[in-house]
Amino acid sequence: MEHKLNTLKNDLHNVFVDGNANSLQMARVFMLLAVPLLTICMMAVRHIVY
Repeated sequence: MEHKLNTLKNDLHNVFVDGNANSLQMARVFMLLAVPLLTICMMAVRHIVY
């Protein structure tokens, strides 16, 4: 579990701070940010519509 957290921390650092991330690191960060954001947006739209 600690290894996964360190990997995620390094991915975030490489993407946002250093800017030298590879495609796998960018995909991990995208999924980390996109899934919760899309979930919140879908719940908000459903709340507005109904």
